[in-house]
Amino acid sequence: MRSLFILLFIGLSLATPTIHKYLEKGKIEPIIESVLEGEDREEALLIFKAFADELVGKKDVPAYLKRYVKGLMEEKRGNLEEAIKHYIDSIYIKYDYNPSYYRLNELIRKTGDAEKFREKIKNILKVRFAKTPPVIIDNAPNKYVFLVEKMSQYMFVYKGKKLVGMFPVTTGQAWEDKRREGDKRTPEGIYFFTEYIDVSKLPPLYGNLAVALNYPNPYDRLLGKTGSGIWLHGSDTDNRNNIPFSTRGCVVADNRDLKVIERYINLGNTPIAIYKVVPTGLSVDRVGDMIESWRRAWEEKDFNKYISFYSKRFRWKGGDINGWKRYKRRTVLGKKYIDVDIENITILAFSKHGSKEPLYYVAEFLQTYRSNNYSDKGIKRLYIAKEEGRLKILAEEFIPMREE
Repeated sequence: MRSLFILLFIGLSLATPTIHKYLEKGKIEPIIESVLEGEDREEALLIFKAFADELVGKKDVPAYLKRYVKGLMEEKRGNLEEAIKHYIDSIYIKYDYNPSYYRLNELIRKTGDAEKFREKIKNILKVRFAKTPPVIIDNAPNKYVFLVEKMSQYMFVYKGKKLVGMFPVTTGQAWEDKRREGDKRTPEGIYFFTEYIDVSKLPPLYGNLAVALNYPNPYDRLLGKTGSGIWLHGSDTDNRNNIPFSTRGCVVADNRDLKVIERYINLGNTPIAIYKVVPTGLSVDRVGDMIESWRRAWEEKDFNKYISFYSKRFRWKGGDINGWKRYKRRTVLGKKYIDVDIENITILAFSKHGSKEPLYYVAEFLQTYRSNNYSDKGIKRLYIAKEEGRLKILAEEFIPMREE
């Protein structure tokens, strides 16, 4: 503490009346701001350094943060391109979560050479996403999965577990996760493309393609999230993706890119998972093993074991878990035999930034069901979360396949 008081004393003897006023009121924030703005520089720096030394001590500051701070200083001085260069250098050093992504995306819209800076970020992201992110736990070899990362403002397309495309996008004006109608936020979670919107009946601002997502999904509804009309769509503005964080909640891509993207979309079973940050490290559960145990219990008509895979919070069109138990007791125990086949499974994990474990999983697969008096075939989705150390099913969705 002695060094703090000495530096504060020196600072006080040199400080301007403005600095005195803040110190007398015990406010450090305006002094920090004056350092960033380059005002009262010598006096404010001494005080700022005293606080920093006391709080941080001799800890080394990571190189990416040093670059970030240099960028922030240049940004405050109005030197935008210099700031962007520092932010890009910071991202090269630490390419997963990094606040430099946000500052970069905020600034490139104000420059005349946004495409150049986007290209540099693209090269970094190619390396980062060449390795399949841990959120794609399993995926059938010929099935496409979309990942959207709000931090980098990019969308990544995987076929099986191989990266086959990456496209700049822009998301909601407010950076946080969507909570309610009209909050101008892009939702974070695992969704599916559900239908093409007839763009001829839409205003030009939606561009040449609009595809609806199933927001809010069953997990969102358990959290009480509201809102609707979340789409992937184009724009009536060239290079709209060079205006990051500018939508009312949708994911917007360039019209030219959408002509390619459309080829990857199979309505009903192409997932699009949206994250603030796609994690590079995540501890995931053995979801595939759990699904196989669930399938086997169903097939063997072991009702108690089968129903044990469902959460107390389970919801379906008929109500809560109690109604589901009554319904399933009749339909499981009333059969002479049951056969359940599962094919083409995809398992995705969703986690919030900073979490080492997923909040929930979505498993989707082609399910063929046969019994002595009923059969069907279609796409099954299971929304799964861990409760008291065990994986439990929160919700199911089933899309019957049309008979040809």
